[in-house]
Amino acid sequence: MSRLSMTVNGRPVELDVPESRYLSAVLRDDLGLTGTRIGCNEAECGICTVLVDGTPVNSCIFPAFKAQGATVETIEGLSRDGDLHPLQQAFLEHGAVQCGICTPGLIMTAKALLDSKSAAGDTVTADDIKIALKDTYCRCTGYQSVIHAVLQASGQPVPPYLPVTRAPGNAVGQALPNPDALAKITGAARFTDDYRFPGMLYARTLRAGIPHARIRSIDTAAARALPGVHSVLTHADVPGRNLHGLVTIDWPVLCGDKVRYAGDAVALVAADSEEIAAAAVGLIRVDYEPLPTVDSAIEALRPGAAVLHEGRPDGNLLKHIKVDKGDIEAGFAEADVIVDRTYRTPTTEHLFLEPECAIGVPAGYDPAESGGARDPGAARGETALHDKTTVYVGSQIPYQDREQVAAALDKPPESIRIVATLMGGGFGGKEDLAGQAHVALLAEATGRPVKMLYTRQESLLFHPKRHATLIRIRTGATREGRLTAVQSTIYGDGGAYASLSEKVLTRATTHASGPYDVPHVKVDCLAAYTNNAPCGAFRGFGVSQSCFAVESNMDILAGELGIDPVELRRKN
Repeated sequence: MSRLSMTVNGRPVELDVPESRYLSAVLRDDLGLTGTRIGCNEAECGICTVLVDGTPVNSCIFPAFKAQGATVETIEGLSRDGDLHPLQQAFLEHGAVQCGICTPGLIMTAKALLDSKSAAGDTVTADDIKIALKDTYCRCTGYQSVIHAVLQASGQPVPPYLPVTRAPGNAVGQALPNPDALAKITGAARFTDDYRFPGMLYARTLRAGIPHARIRSIDTAAARALPGVHSVLTHADVPGRNLHGLVTIDWPVLCGDKVRYAGDAVALVAADSEEIAAAAVGLIRVDYEPLPTVDSAIEALRPGAAVLHEGRPDGNLLKHIKVDKGDIEAGFAEADVIVDRTYRTPTTEHLFLEPECAIGVPAGYDPAESGGARDPGAARGETALHDKTTVYVGSQIPYQDREQVAAALDKPPESIRIVATLMGGGFGGKEDLAGQAHVALLAEATGRPVKMLYTRQESLLFHPKRHATLIRIRTGATREGRLTAVQSTIYGDGGAYASLSEKVLTRATTHASGPYDVPHVKVDCLAAYTNNAPCGAFRGFGVSQSCFAVESNMDILAGELGIDPVELRRKN
């Protein structure tokens, strides 16, 4: 430990911290300035940006002692005496705040740009802003509103997106800002990782790391013996249903007999620190019997393919979804031109900027007994008495979370509370259960609050993606450009577990002739289990894949008919 002295948001700060500590940890954990967000811990996303002596830095990899004697500015220091900084006000007025996880990083990076341009007497341009923000990511806004907000804050006239009204009683007929926006632009907004509870433990998950294998044995003795470890759980420790799923209940809470993709959860650890938990996970020994794998829907449906879920009558076929309208053979007989093409779309990552995070608090938890002051009326919950098993999580389906956590704990749903915290992006990727049941199990096992924050690598490995598809589509039309028939065969890669494949690929199927008036349509969609990451909800919900194939064929058809592509679409 060494003495660190710096000025933070205009106030002198002195504290003893380990020499290895990064600035983000000092700000967030030691000073409680949680407006500095963490997205990757690798200086890739930029949402942790703060200013050190006026220079924007990625605080997640910036050694704290490089700020010795320096002036540090965070988002919490921008608004003084209740007055918003011009950047904060402009972000509010231009609707440049959505999920809010990246907002502090964007604002602090923009402040450094404005300060440097002002000192040089230069005018800020849109290109300047794009260059400045090139390493500070945002997944929600599309950046245009952000650029307009920064231009306005620099003193340039930009029409605001929202005519902001603050006068009471003027809400009707007025465009108003996002009700959460003020907290998000000042750093007061609270995402799951921003919560702290007295006596809180930290959890990690042992992932399979292998796409398909039988589990011969799991040895947790060394992990349990590690000082600082409070609990190690495997499938044998799940008191209730050891399966979950939004539609089909087929996804293990903790794998016991086999693993079906590299991200499968095999064991859990709760310890005094993240470092100890990670070390304990590394001590768990699993004896695997590797099995053959299938890595595409086509391969999964071939005779003799390795079967992921034994006992299913259709093997790896998750669902055969059909649309049958009119007489497809008659429709193609009427066509003068037929376009027959095959398209492929890839698995796609959501890349929400907030990694999955959940905190479990056991029923009966009293913070007064864990070194915290008891205050049942506390607005933030950390010092309140918890009468139910409670999970804090940024989730897209909190009521489904409650049902699934209750099933895993073998408790009635009314004994479980899900606190839906702010969510740093989701886009469909935070619908399936992630750490919710895991932290609830660990909290009940230890009698203490337990936080589980995924690393970016774990998030990428674990969570469901957009479905990869192979789509063969035949489109028939008359010489005048009237569509007569569309026939499509869709192979959808559902990954290791069902997730929302049935619902997503039903949408892909029903939209496989596009928004057009087609008298004869036949679509067959084959959703298959594979040893890839599960696939589920994603913006567009299956229609994106179909749209790509349908509209590609329409453009080719327009070329062959010599008709303007827009006119061809209007005709139909």
